[in-house]
Amino acid sequence: MRHLGAHDADTDVIGAVAVDAMDEIHRAIYGHAPQASRSWTDGDAILLVVRLSEGCAPASVTAIQRMVSAAVHRRTGVTLRAGGVNVEPERGLAVLAFERTRIPEESGEAIPIGPLHDAG
Repeated sequence: MRHLGAHDADTDVIGAVAVDAMDEIHRAIYGHAPQASRSWTDGDAILLVVRLSEGCAPASVTAIQRMVSAAVHRRTGVTLRAGGVNVEPERGLAVLAFERTRIPEESGEAIPIGPLHDAG
């Protein structure tokens, strides 16, 4: 496993890390990797598409999404904001949306400091 710095990581690479994490989480829950999984990225948006195991409840996909976000943060230092989840149980497909959040120093912006009241 390769650890990336949050400042150095390309969103395509973060998507690949997210797919690996999703595969490992699916394997831990269901005993095997999903039949297929893939990520697409556009700017800071990441979509993961996965072919789920039979019996995978839509509610468990939301939990998997949270676990993927936590795993990506742990491995890369990048925070992913979980977006929508779309599950089609009859087709065995799920789409999980994420947005990479950037902290001000990562984007090169100054960190805003609010006014100080009664500071002294």
